[in-house]
Amino acid sequence: MKLILAMLLMFSGYTYASCSSIHDSDQRNYCQAIQEGSTCSAVRDSDMRAACEAEKGSTCASIRDSDQRAYCEAKKGSTCSSIRDSDLRATCEAEKGSTCASIRDSDQRAFCEAKKGSTCASTRDSDLRSQCEATKR
Repeated sequence: MKLILAMLLMFSGYTYASCSSIHDSDQRNYCQAIQEGSTCSAVRDSDMRAACEAEKGSTCASIRDSDQRAYCEAKKGSTCSSIRDSDLRATCEAEKGSTCASIRDSDQRAFCEAKKGSTCASTRDSDLRSQCEATKR
């Protein structure tokens, strides 16, 4: 019985989804820091590392990109209105309760919908799908 259960879990892809299947090293290290509890120090991109540290409790002040900083601040309670990039603003608003429908990028929209309960299967980008599956573990 245990063998059958283990095989079902292994073939489901859902339980064994992890950040390790993300090809981009910065995205993988970011995912591992957020989803698996490792540190952000392995993330080489400075803005991504600062965003990672902010997710773990630091401030958003060290993020140089103004839209990413505004998005980070919105995650901590600010509004999404100061984000100039329309897809990022729509993503931010969806995370605060709006729908994902106004996100133009189809993979980002699918990822947003997966965060709200649907599956990650419609995300075509393999790294984003792996990140999606890691968040649903």
